[in-house]
Order: sequence, then C-alpha cells, then structure tokens
Amino acid sequence: MKTANCGFQSHPRLRSVLTLILASLLGSTIALVPAQDKQQTKNQEADDVIKINSNLVSFDVMVKDKKGRPITNLKTEDFTVTENGVPQKIEFFDSPLSSTEARKETPATQIEPGPTRRGPRNVISLVMDAQTTEGVNLKYVREGVTKYINDRIQDTDSVALFAITGGLQLLQPFTQNKQKLIAAADRSFGVGVSKTAERRDLEQSIATTRDQLAGAATEEINTAAGGPAAAQVMMTRRVLEQYVQLRSALSVQQTRPILAALASICEGLRPIPGKKTLVMFSQGFVAPQALDWQVQSTIDIANRANVAIYIIDSTGLTGGTPTSGALVPAGALSGISAATNQESRIRAGAGESVFDITRHEGVDRQQDLLYRISGDTGGQFIKNTNDISAGLDRIDDEIRSRYTIAYRSTDMNFDGRFRKVKISVNTPEANITTRSGYNAIPPNQIMPFSPTEKKMISDFASISAHPTLPLAIQVSSFRGPQGYYTVPISLEIPPDKLKFEHQGDKQLLQLNVLGVVRKENESDDQILSRLGGNFNVGLTASQYEAILSDKVFFRQDMELEPGNYTVDLFVKDQVSGNVAAQRQKLLLPTPDAAFATSDLVLSRHAEPAKQPYLASADVLTEGNVLIRPSVSKEFRSTDNLIIFFQLYNAAPVPDSGKPLVRVTVLLRKDGKLVTKPVDYELTDIIPQPTPHMTFAKFVKLTGLAPGNYTLTVESRDVLQGKMVKQETGFSLQ
Repeated sequence: MKTANCGFQSHPRLRSVLTLILASLLGSTIALVPAQDKQQTKNQEADDVIKINSNLVSFDVMVKDKKGRPITNLKTEDFTVTENGVPQKIEFFDSPLSSTEARKETPATQIEPGPTRRGPRNVISLVMDAQTTEGVNLKYVREGVTKYINDRIQDTDSVALFAITGGLQLLQPFTQNKQKLIAAADRSFGVGVSKTAERRDLEQSIATTRDQLAGAATEEINTAAGGPAAAQVMMTRRVLEQYVQLRSALSVQQTRPILAALASICEGLRPIPGKKTLVMFSQGFVAPQALDWQVQSTIDIANRANVAIYIIDSTGLTGGTPTSGALVPAGALSGISAATNQESRIRAGAGESVFDITRHEGVDRQQDLLYRISGDTGGQFIKNTNDISAGLDRIDDEIRSRYTIAYRSTDMNFDGRFRKVKISVNTPEANITTRSGYNAIPPNQIMPFSPTEKKMISDFASISAHPTLPLAIQVSSFRGPQGYYTVPISLEIPPDKLKFEHQGDKQLLQLNVLGVVRKENESDDQILSRLGGNFNVGLTASQYEAILSDKVFFRQDMELEPGNYTVDLFVKDQVSGNVAAQRQKLLLPTPDAAFATSDLVLSRHAEPAKQPYLASADVLTEGNVLIRPSVSKEFRSTDNLIIFFQLYNAAPVPDSGKPLVRVTVLLRKDGKLVTKPVDYELTDIIPQPTPHMTFAKFVKLTGLAPGNYTLTVESRDVLQGKMVKQETGFSLQ
C-alpha cells in the first residue's frame, strides 16, 4: 500500500491562530463598551461573549418579495422552523443590519443573565488566497478591498484581514479602524508566491504529453523490445507519470493550507455572536479524491459556526479553459465513462484516479470547490468579473439583509448525520434563501465523523481488548521548524490476515484506517486531528505476489506542538469485517539546546526516491534514499538491518568548526554481544527543516541465528562529553 500523507495540519498549530481571532474580537467588543467601571465592563464581556453556549443551531436567512427586494421588518413570530419535520423553538432572533426599525432581538437562553450584548453585530473576515492568486491579480484584489473598506464598513462592523500562503497569516486583527485595515491591505501585496503559474505549466506539459500519446499504440508496453516507436511511447508514458505525480503533490500542497485556514477561522468565530461572513479571494484549487473528507469537514465546521463563506474569483474575466483533447476530454462525466478504457478508469495511476484527473482538466474544473464551499455554507461564488469592488458590494448588500435565527435542536444525538432544516415565514409570496440543513457534529468536536466511525471510537476498549486483526503501530517524532514536531505514524498488517476480492485480473483490498489524536489533560471528546481514510487498492498479479511476501503498510505524518498526546488507531478490513485498535502515547518535550536524538527507526526497506523533488521534505530520507519503517520489527537473515534517527544540538569542535559525534551500535541476544561493536563518526549538519545530523546505516544480519535481539545505540557528543543511549528489540526469523 502506498504511503499516505493526507489530513489537516494538526489543530494544535491552528489553535494559536484561533486564540488571535478570539482575542482580537474580544478587543473590538471592549473598545465599543462605553467607559464605566472596569469590573462591570469585565463582567459584561464575560456575559456577552465567553458564556455563549455553542449547542444552538444557527442559520442566516434572507427573505425577499416577489420582485426580489429584501423584506427586513419581520419578527420572531413570523418564522417557523422544522428539523427533519420536527418543529423547533426559536431561541435567538436577530433582524437584518439594513432594517430601518429598531433592532429586534429575542434573548437567547444560552446567554447567562446580564446586560444586552454590545459590540459589532457584523463580523467580516477578508481572506486573500495568495497560494492561487497571481501577483497581477492580487493587485486588483487589494484595490477592491481598499474601496470596500472605505465605502462600506460601518460602526456595526468588525473586520479582519488574513492571507493564506504556506499557512494562515493574520495581517490585521478584527478592528473597526479603517486606516489599519487599509494599511494591512497595502501590506498584503506580495505576501506569498502563487503556485498557480507552476500548476499551469504542469497542466500544459501533461496535456502536451497526452496529445503525443493519443495516436500511439494503446497496448501495455513494459520494455523497449517493441522497437524504437514502442520505446518512445514507453518513455513518454513514464514522463507523463512523473508529471502527474508532481501535479498531485502540488494540488495537496495548495489545497490543505486553504482548507485548514478556512476551518480555523470559522472555528475561532464559533463562540462569537453576530452575523459572521468570510470572503475569500481565490483563483481556484483542486482537491484530490483523498482530501474529499477535508472539504466536507471545512463546510461542516463553517455551518456549525454559522459562518457564510463567499468566494470571489480573483482571476477576472476569462474566455474559457482550454482542454487537452487527449485521454481526458473536457466533460468530466465523459472522461470517466467513455474516453478511456475500463482498466484506465479503475486503475489509479501515479497517485491519481481518472476521477482525480477530471478535476484538473476541462472547463472550470479548478473552480468546482469554490462553488461547493460557498454554496454549501450559505454564501455565493462570484466569478468572471474584473471589478472586485462590485462583487464585494453585492456580497455586502446580501449579508446586511440577513436574519439570524438560532434554536436548540430537540435531537441532542450528534451522530454526524445530515438533518434537513426548513424555515418558512407567514408573509405571502415571500422567497426564503438559507442553507438546506446541517451535519450534526458534536459541539466540542472539530473533526466530524461518520456514524460508523463514531461507533468504532466508542467501542475502542472492546476492540483493543479483543482484536480480530493483527496490527503493528509505530509513532516516531522528529524536530521541525519553529519548535514543532513532524510525527510519522506507521502501521503494518500481515497480508494473510486480510481478505482480498478477485475482480477481473485484480485482487482488491478494502481497508478503513482511522486515527484520532487527543492532547492529554483535555476532554476525551476533544479530538485535535484525524488520520486515515478508506482505501480501495486494486493489485495486479505481480503486486499481489509481492505483498504476500511482505506486509501491508500505511504511513501518515502529522505536525504537532510540544505536549503529551494519545493516538488511537483503528483498522477495519471491509471485506472480512475484522478490526483492530491500539492506543499509543506520545511525549513531545519542548525543544532545548541540550544534545538529543529522535526516536530510532528500524527498517529493511530502502530505495532511491523516484522523484527527489517530492522526497526532499520527507523526514525519513537520507540523501535521495527513502526509508520505510519496518513497524513489526521482524527481519530475515538475508536482510540488512537499517538504523535511522536524527541528532540535535551537537557542539562544533573549535579546530574544524564542525560537530563530532561518535555513534556505537551494539547487537545482543540473551544479553550477550553477537557482533563486535560498530563505531561511526558524524560531522555534517543538515540545515533543513531544522539543523540536525542524520544517522542512516545498516548492519548485515547474515549468519545470525533466529530469535529475539536487542539493539543498543550510543551517541556521544565528543566536545560536550554528552551521551544519549537508545534501545529497541527486534526478531530474526
């Protein structure tokens, strides 16, 4: 099974962003409270913001007459709400900002007794997607945002400015100060380097290569024996595979930070009262099929926080997207159903299925997610306009005409299922625009789960005590930049314990891998991140034979801040129904200047990276060689025992200016040395992603008797006289 690297960046890192969002909004609220006793003000702030219960279900509603004009004078009693056909009691009602009447607000039962909420009623997050927006278009976005701030921002508004680059940047915390917002908009020009041009170049290269292959022979070619023409086709196909790998990796690099940024902003705004809108400027991005659940998670988080996401296409006027005209035609459905043979449709190539490929090619494929995210959160996608400010004016007119309605659902079983919500008014010929419903995810859960996954999590104790599937898990940690850790999580399963289905000339393996990450000393329900997904793998005869002599392997990396964590992993064979669950403890100390090492990784799998460009960021890499952990730590006498770890903070020797570390490897069986100690010297520092030294050596196991062994590794910093000792066991079969 291929290594899987997918998932939101771990939410502990996002949490600092959420704190900034909440702090800046609270600061705006304080600024608007009239001068009075400080203690009274403090109590009001707590009543107004902090004590708001998040169990309510909130909807923004627009009501228009038959001519399309907003109706803004309705009251609470004019609305009725049903959830899955069951009437609900409205507990909070907020009239439109554009209403000329006095504000109509029904006190919400979730707010503790206290003074009426003061502060901004309209919370607007302006988000510049610098990952997809090219520099020339970012300029027009900045100009449109500046005009919007000058012309439209009112005293009831609180506005913040964000940028998405490799992560989420808070350019300006929430404020009503127009000068600060305009200054932040000016600084936003050039905040990041867009990957859109790089993606476009890859798209063009892929399209050209497919055109070259369109008229070539369609039979499978594995060698150059077919002559010069066949060899050329074979080489071109291999080039195409590398291009597709690059594109798939680039899509993940673009999409993951955007989804994480949207989710973090919405989650940060969840406890804040008022009308909440997020406006993102983007040229569009493509999510591989493996990230579909993240897209839905982002939508669910936004809906739970009642944040309407509006997206403005920052491309400007376009004349249609050219298509390759080769293996995948313009129409997505025709690409899946007709233009390729059945084998090509089923088989995933270079990390992408045909379903993934159709997302990249054809008219507006890169904007599909923009329609989905905006439409499913009650917003709009505005495209094909060179006037950014006009698009912002349209959005502003709409958000100032919205009612906000909240109720406490009579069904408190948050099982993740979709609930259909119908909102109606007693005004004749009125048209209502609102979301059609919501997925019932728990109020304190950032990551939603399906009912099946929820049952697995709740049954953890019984599954882990009585597994029906053998499972080996390894959680390692390596220091990363800015004090964070990169944590590869790997698992192995014996293939003879899995059930394969024979389909045509393929052996189909169907696995469901689920991981949940919690930080200790927090509620068991406070899940910070999730891992895994559903994997349907079709193996050829040769792949099937190879996997039978090895292990089914899965790996996914996380990025975590220092702290104590628990990682629960579940694996289910969908065909046989066999399941396993294990819990791993993870201690990540705050990095300091002391000489230290990472966890030991043992392996018998090492191979040159097919794509060094992609492998350079992998922590389990030495040079251009990829290391695959042998999680079960089972070896054969014909294997080489590969030892891999990193070393930190070795002091430089004055004479050379380089550090000097001596590593001694000892191998024991039944407490006795079975080989002579082997010594190595390390002197080279690798600067990225954080300064470190890498130990990647192997020991031959030839001639050793079967049994259980202990590996001891002693690392000495020669200058400081410090030593770190590590031990682990393995078996030789």
